[in-house]
Amino acid sequence: MLRTLALLLILPVSAQALDFGMPVGLKQIAQEESALATIELPVQVWDGTSVPSVQLTGAVTHTAFQSDVSTKPDIVAATLLQQLTGQGYTLALQCADRDCGGYDFKFALPIMPPPAMYVDLGSYTFLSAYKGKNRAVWLLASRSLNRTHLQITQISPASDVEVQFSALPIPTSPDQMAPQLMETGHFMLSDLSFGAGLETLNGNAFPSLKALADFLSARPDQSIVLVGHTDSSGLHDKNLELSKQRAKAVRAMLLAQFPEIAPERVASEGLGYFSPVASNATPEGREMNRRVEVILAPAN
Repeated sequence: MLRTLALLLILPVSAQALDFGMPVGLKQIAQEESALATIELPVQVWDGTSVPSVQLTGAVTHTAFQSDVSTKPDIVAATLLQQLTGQGYTLALQCADRDCGGYDFKFALPIMPPPAMYVDLGSYTFLSAYKGKNRAVWLLASRSLNRTHLQITQISPASDVEVQFSALPIPTSPDQMAPQLMETGHFMLSDLSFGAGLETLNGNAFPSLKALADFLSARPDQSIVLVGHTDSSGLHDKNLELSKQRAKAVRAMLLAQFPEIAPERVASEGLGYFSPVASNATPEGREMNRRVEVILAPAN
């Protein structure tokens, strides 16, 4: 069975958690969560070179379920699809094993490793659905000789992530970085400067990057995420991409100027204009909102 629909990108909707009634006794056995991550939502089957997807950024949750009853994957998927549509989701893609692309399609997905998830390449059903921009879900159902296996991956809007960037005063000195990071887990690199609509930094020497390098050197097990932001001028899609490019630019400068920092310790993401620290109604406020912040990642 193969069914595809065009994926429409519209404005975010208010948060609403999924509420599933699990068929055939499926019970949760594992879960992985990320407060901020980028993920690909498949919207078409394997085309011979890749799986056409839409990139979404937000809070991502992977959950694995198992049942002691072996049930056809399409029955599980159909039951859950009915519940998804009842909660306002629109189907983007539904396919089964070979129609999806078999191994190539499955390999393109972030499947949880065994024993959390098992996939029979000749017996699985996949579907993806969306509800507004950056709110989506995909599920993969499969079976073994005596079990049913299911993974559900949910993506929630980045604006749902409970990180209140604007709750703290804007720092006036890099000396505030270490104590604020240790207390709150985030810090604004307020001496960085970006022009309107530009991803490049205005300058090449910033005290906050030196302070950040010192912080990381003193804590070799600590990793960080650099999160880019924009003002509200322009379209959301362009602002989201611009915010990611700004974070990448800061990451590149940090690693170039301080090569002792391992690249794998520094990730980058973008939130567009969803988390302002000042009013976008004034030039001064828009300039403050064009920024990059540091978030502490879980220690290795």
